[in-house]
Amino acid sequence: MEELDRVILQNRFLKIFDEKISDERDGKEALRDWLTGDECDFFTAPASTRYHGNYPGGLCEHSLDVYDMAVRLTETFSEEIRRRYLVLNRPYNRQDFMESLAVACLFHDLCKVNFYTMRTRNRNAAYVVDEQLPFGGHGSKSVYILSKYLKDLKDEEAIAINCHMGFSRSEDNSLSIGDSFYYSPLAWIVHTADSAATFLLDRSAEEE
Repeated sequence: MEELDRVILQNRFLKIFDEKISDERDGKEALRDWLTGDECDFFTAPASTRYHGNYPGGLCEHSLDVYDMAVRLTETFSEEIRRRYLVLNRPYNRQDFMESLAVACLFHDLCKVNFYTMRTRNRNAAYVVDEQLPFGGHGSKSVYILSKYLKDLKDEEAIAINCHMGFSRSEDNSLSIGDSFYYSPLAWIVHTADSAATFLLDRSAEEE
């Protein structure tokens, strides 16, 4: 990915962050400062070592792809989502739902910040894992990092991030994933959007 493309993706990410997440959220400014600071590689990091988004800027691109897919799913199932909250006897406000959707989608893979490094083997450069914070599973680590900044992270946002890998992550208590999807339409939307973005949209560096 060219530098200009990465800057365009970063600007779009921050635009969604600024517009969709309320300024009243406790820690929003601190989160933004960290994302754009020197201690965070979110906008230059890959999304994986070998598969989707395994190139500089891949993590930001994938996060935006998940957000776009989630918005499409929400529009498709808008009435079903509304009815599901009625069945659950829980309040539903579309604006609040879309804010939580932005939070969960943009930061579902926050665990991948400062997680990869480039190494050269046999004259070939490739990303490898360089774990700096060994904390739980894929989803729970993202929740932990996000909660350090966004102090009023909502339960449903945390559930959606924690469960976005579905049943493929036993570290995040896969036996309770079905209950989480039953409880939270947002969690199902984010999981489905992540799967669609991974298998339908993303390309690896080798395919470019």
